[in-house]
Amino acid sequence: MNRFQIRLAEVADQDGLNKLFRSPGVKWFGNIRPKYRGKDFLFHSYQTYRILALCSETSALVAYAEFRNYPSIAALPMDCWLEWLSARYCLPMSISWLNALFFNFCIYKSNYSTVLVEIIKDVLYRENRVWFLIAVRTPYVSQPKHFVESFEDLEKICQVFYPLEYSMDWNNNTQSLYIVDRFVLLPRITYRKALAEDNDDVIAIQAVENPELREELGDYYIAEEVMAQNPRSMLVVGEIINQCQESEMAIFLWLSSDIDIVFYVRNYQMEQFGNLVKPVDGRSFHYQTMTVSSVQRRAEASMFTADALDDLDAVTILGGLQRVDSGMSVASLGKMKVSSIGGTIDDTNVATENKFFMRECLYSKFKYILEKLHNNDYYLRHDESVINFIYPAGKEPAGPAAVEAASNVFLLRCIVARQDFPLSRLFNAMVAMFCAYPDRDYCMMLMTAKHKASKSYLEVLQYFMPVASRPSNVSSLDDLFITHRSTIFGEISLYKLEKEDVPHVHNLCLGNLPSSAQAPNSSSSSFSYCSKVNEREELDHELHVLDLIMKDVLENEFSEFAVFTIRCGISTRSVRENTSIGFVVIREFHSHDKLFEHYHLPKHEHHLNRRRAEIISLRLHPLFLVSADLIFRDLARKTSFYDYYFINSFDGHKYSNDLKKMMMVVEPKPIKKVPIFSRIQTDQKKSKKKLDLPLPNFSRDHMIIYRHKLRPVKWFSNSKKLVIIGFSAVTKAFLRQLVFQWNSKDHKNSENFTCLTRLQVTVICRAGIVEADYDSLFKCPYCTSSLGCYLSYRNESCYVRDCCMRIDLRYWVHFVPGKVEKVDRQKKFVKLDSCEIYYDTLLLMCDRMFVLRCIDMPVYSARPCNLVEVNFRLNKFLLFYKVRALLEDMPRTYLVLVYGNNLHTYECIAFLIGHGVDCSRMVLVQPHRVSGKDAEMKEKCPYWDENLQLILDDILVEKGVNIFTDYDFHHYNMHESTDFIMEVIFQHFPTQKQATFECDLFISFQEGHLHQRHKQWLRNAGIQLEGNEILVNERYQTNDPDIYAAGSFIKMRQKPNYQYKFVSERELARKILHHLGLVIDKNFEDRFAEPVLFQAILPLRYFITKVTMPRRYLLSQLPVIKTCNLTTYKNQTFCRVGLSTRMLVDEIVVVTKKECQLDFLLFFCGKHELLLNKLKSRYRAHLIHSFLKFFQEPWTELIMHDDFEELQAENKELLSPMAVSALSRPDRGALGELTDMDFFTLNKRYIELKLLSFLREHRRDFRHKFALPEDFLKLDLADYERYMDTEENDSSSDLSET
Repeated sequence: MNRFQIRLAEVADQDGLNKLFRSPGVKWFGNIRPKYRGKDFLFHSYQTYRILALCSETSALVAYAEFRNYPSIAALPMDCWLEWLSARYCLPMSISWLNALFFNFCIYKSNYSTVLVEIIKDVLYRENRVWFLIAVRTPYVSQPKHFVESFEDLEKICQVFYPLEYSMDWNNNTQSLYIVDRFVLLPRITYRKALAEDNDDVIAIQAVENPELREELGDYYIAEEVMAQNPRSMLVVGEIINQCQESEMAIFLWLSSDIDIVFYVRNYQMEQFGNLVKPVDGRSFHYQTMTVSSVQRRAEASMFTADALDDLDAVTILGGLQRVDSGMSVASLGKMKVSSIGGTIDDTNVATENKFFMRECLYSKFKYILEKLHNNDYYLRHDESVINFIYPAGKEPAGPAAVEAASNVFLLRCIVARQDFPLSRLFNAMVAMFCAYPDRDYCMMLMTAKHKASKSYLEVLQYFMPVASRPSNVSSLDDLFITHRSTIFGEISLYKLEKEDVPHVHNLCLGNLPSSAQAPNSSSSSFSYCSKVNEREELDHELHVLDLIMKDVLENEFSEFAVFTIRCGISTRSVRENTSIGFVVIREFHSHDKLFEHYHLPKHEHHLNRRRAEIISLRLHPLFLVSADLIFRDLARKTSFYDYYFINSFDGHKYSNDLKKMMMVVEPKPIKKVPIFSRIQTDQKKSKKKLDLPLPNFSRDHMIIYRHKLRPVKWFSNSKKLVIIGFSAVTKAFLRQLVFQWNSKDHKNSENFTCLTRLQVTVICRAGIVEADYDSLFKCPYCTSSLGCYLSYRNESCYVRDCCMRIDLRYWVHFVPGKVEKVDRQKKFVKLDSCEIYYDTLLLMCDRMFVLRCIDMPVYSARPCNLVEVNFRLNKFLLFYKVRALLEDMPRTYLVLVYGNNLHTYECIAFLIGHGVDCSRMVLVQPHRVSGKDAEMKEKCPYWDENLQLILDDILVEKGVNIFTDYDFHHYNMHESTDFIMEVIFQHFPTQKQATFECDLFISFQEGHLHQRHKQWLRNAGIQLEGNEILVNERYQTNDPDIYAAGSFIKMRQKPNYQYKFVSERELARKILHHLGLVIDKNFEDRFAEPVLFQAILPLRYFITKVTMPRRYLLSQLPVIKTCNLTTYKNQTFCRVGLSTRMLVDEIVVVTKKECQLDFLLFFCGKHELLLNKLKSRYRAHLIHSFLKFFQEPWTELIMHDDFEELQAENKELLSPMAVSALSRPDRGALGELTDMDFFTLNKRYIELKLLSFLREHRRDFRHKFALPEDFLKLDLADYERYMDTEENDSSSDLSET
């Protein structure tokens, strides 16, 4: 058992470290003076590593150490220490920028001197490329005893070097270096080929990490493999010497050169890896032509923009299909019955057929657009191409033997380490693998979907990069990873830009662009070129900006930019002897204060002022992503910037950053604290600078913010394979919390680590849904702003909206388009139409807000092309282009039928009116809505507002919309040979009379929540249903414990006493994560306590924001909870605040003409009206003229503060027992009222003091300055007289001037 626990120091350890610095009986070396400044300053200076050690027995803090990539010598520039060493010392070892760290400070308790060795080992385990640790001892100076350094214990494990001017006789008080050698301190690992007698030891090691391998191959497969003497297989074991000087097996490697290279070239994209064969280099060669498949993702500019859909619309009139006004179309002739009676052509069904024939062109457009936008082939293009597989010719003739002789790759079949072996030392095993194959440059590793990756696999996986697979007939291709020899042996260095580096920067900038984009006249289809048009445009713009920046840097000594080239090779050699693999462009970042208002960042990081940098562009070869920490560390040493940001904009021009996957994504604030208005930006004054990059608008622009604080990397992941069906609002909230599981209010992880997420999550949804949600290029020709446009407007709260506007979940989650055909619960996989996806846990989140239910409609029948259900943004795009086609082809005779009676319905009608649809050609049919005590008690729906909808009905009637109420959908009739709805039949309640409406476009908002197709495969899988709802328990588990369901389509088996539908997506996702055991909520409860927000666009350009609280108690025997509604109306803004019987704010509704997002109202819903500055009393006194303005007053900042809930919890914890005991005492007597008054006065004073201390602590967090008692200073007589003299002098001066 280890005597010490070594870990990285965290900000939470400040108190313990402060005690250690001041405790007696400690030793230290380094500068201890800054440590006495206070605990708040301890973590302000940059250190590569801060290590602390705890005693395993007592958990007491016994040591603390700091390491950095440059020495702590104030007079020495950070990037000059290597010259300093070479000039002042004569060292026998080769020290470079990368193989050395400086041991700048260490303090430890004197009776734990052995902890030094453990700390140094831990650092060397973390830094595999570091060979030397250097501590600098300064000359002796007479000073107090508590400032004297102690190097005696360090000297026992290192070598001491003195400068050249050192002399024992006349100059013995000089600097000295204490250098720890890695290869002397760490136990040496020796590698050898495995023997047959190693079988039992290897099996014992594998039993911990890979037990399935033993089950698959048997108990003696190691001995069998060794005795088979297969020349293509190599089994290697690594041994270390234990304390008893005995060899122990620690590592097992199974390497193989038996690789079917042609198979991998056909099924994986191996071009950038030389097709896994050695280069020809002017020698004779063989070549083989093969046909391979490739997939190209359609560019954003070719998906949903006006030009893209115009091209799609134009395709529908190809092949002879003419306009309606050109007479009878060619396609119509086949549907006519011809008679020669009287020499005329007669149609036997003139009355019914002509209705469709007049709409045939419209039907073709509807059908074609629907099929294309729901088809995978529209978003992914499958191309066949012919490649020449070239490999050098050797002694063998062309064929498999010659290919094997030219192979440049070997396979890592298995790697496993002993349980107590430090996994970070497996880098040494990577070195040994390439030494075993000195003539091969690449190493491959395979991971199957059915087996879990072991800890050793995941550790070495960081040195590999994934290889994309090609479309193939081979089922269940393994995940392939590859690495290069240079990734392991190469040294990464940064050099300032020189004039000769400009061509290299150009080549690196254009390196990721395929040749097809550069040569549009290639033999491939036009799609290949069109899909890269916007990519080429972005690269051209980036290259133009880079040219201006490089010119400025080379010509201007005081340029605000800094450009460095990234090279690989031997860092001690000259620049030209190292290969250029990337570049980075940075400048100082000045927008941190603006960023802080909208993103979740730590407060008061003032020590980083003028130490923040913005990455403009960064390119790096993908094989060297593992060196991200080294690159940022070296960049900080050369620039003195310690906090790096990268802004990835969705709307503006995009710039490259190949290291953004190794940077921490900054999470947007979960709730905006101010209203976000949509104003058209005025033209800003042009800057006088030659190069002026536009500043982003952090409040409205769609962007992702990446950050790197030079902290050690910490990975967060889920251990089990998680598969989610559906991409609903709950899915987005769930994925966001899973991605940012490391984020917390106190920034515990983000302040100490670079938090990165690696998820095993797959989301299955229909093609186009994800692409439409993340589309940012669509511009509506009718609307001036995206916020006020129905096609870009999102109804959910900002927590869900930001999942597509300020976060890109596609970086962490694997999205698979397709339809679910089957769920196999025994083998635990989901079968799609194209593949099978295995899972450990399956989440059903495929609920749909609107599903039209027709009794006679088959489950798998074709979807009518003129039926629209707006469940996703993709449906909005389809509706937009269908309406446009309708207005173009039938401008005077079209009929639009809308069915529904919720706020979504009125939002769609507002869209139709604002986009050219005549109100007289529109019919609104409203279903009968069940109302009453029971229905209202069960759930509170935020999408329906009876009072407002009555007003909206009057507005629509005045505009000429025909409205029919209490008509429920019954069925629809389609054309006999097509899937085009000709008429829709409704049934009146309660008369049961039927009404028929003809339509060209049928838009349904019938609330459904579970699609019939989903219902079918759920039944086939044996998932228990009740009607259209999935039965779950209180943990949201179905009858299968590995299958969960969440959303509005569930029903709990045991009816709970709280509302669980129409609740906050964020809170529901948090409960699911808690039940899955992924993110544990300490304050978990089954009931829902957070409000839910809904916003929509109403007719006449009104915007509604509705915030409601879910009902925490649903007792059917109680009467309906009646709310007290308070309303205001001012400046075309209507506000309604609903109060429950306990005077809690139960609902907030705002209807305004202002185009704004009012997410900050979430802070006030659920609060008591007394807490809201006595809201009810002020309203009765006519002091509140607009609730919207009232909730923006300065006092509201206190309630919206992040720590306000903690203040409430502290007050409740202290006052509740006192109040209960005071009110329940038996001897209150006649003086009870007086005693209660004293109790109230005392506690009121306590609350006031707590509030004042809260304001003092967080005063800098508020935009408005709150006055505190100490601000009103009492003026003494002298100050008063001085003040009066100043007044007189001012008045006299004023008189003299007049």
